[in-house]
Amino acid sequence: MTETVAKALKRPGAAPAALTGLGVLAGLLAINFVQGLFSALGLAATATIDQSYLGSIWFGQLLGSLTGPLPFAIGYFLCLWQVAPIAPQLRLAHVVTRSLLASLLGAPVIWIVAWVTQLVTDVSSFAPEFQGGIVIGKLGPDALVALFHALAITAGYVPVAVLAGILLWGWLQRHPLDKPVHGTLDEV
Repeated sequence: MTETVAKALKRPGAAPAALTGLGVLAGLLAINFVQGLFSALGLAATATIDQSYLGSIWFGQLLGSLTGPLPFAIGYFLCLWQVAPIAPQLRLAHVVTRSLLASLLGAPVIWIVAWVTQLVTDVSSFAPEFQGGIVIGKLGPDALVALFHALAITAGYVPVAVLAGILLWGWLQRHPLDKPVHGTLDEV
C-alpha cells in the first residue's frame, strides 16, 4: 500500500495540473466576486437595507468560496494529476472528456465539505442543549442536501473546468514536459 502511494506521489505532471487547478480556482473566485458585487449593488440601489445586511452578503460569498470553488479546484487538480492527466498528444475530444471527468471528481470533494459544514452547523445550533439524536437523525437528509448542492455547483463550474483543460492542452503542445504524463485512467 505504501509503495502504491509513493508511486502515485512521484507521478509526473503535478505542476501543470496544479497550475490549472489554481487557474480554475482564480476564475471561479472572480466569477463569485462579480456575482456578489452585482448582488450587493442591486440591493443597495433598490432597497433601504441595513449596512450589516450587505456585510452578510460578502460573508456568504466568502463562505461560498471556501465550500465551493476551493474544494472543486482541489478535486480537479487531483484528477488531472493522478487519474486522467491531459497530455499534448490527446485529441480534443479526449481533453474535453478528461476535463469533464475532473469536474465530476471535484463534485465529491464539494459534497464532503458541504456535508461536514452542515453537520458543524447542526451541532453548533444545538450546542446549548446538545442532543446527539437530533444531529444523528439529520445525517441522511444533510448528506442528501449536500449532494444536490454539490451537483448544482458543479454544473455551473463545468464550463470553466473544460476551458481550463483545453488551455492546458494547448500550452502543453507548445511546452512539452520532460517526462510523459500518465494517470490511473491510462494504466487500465
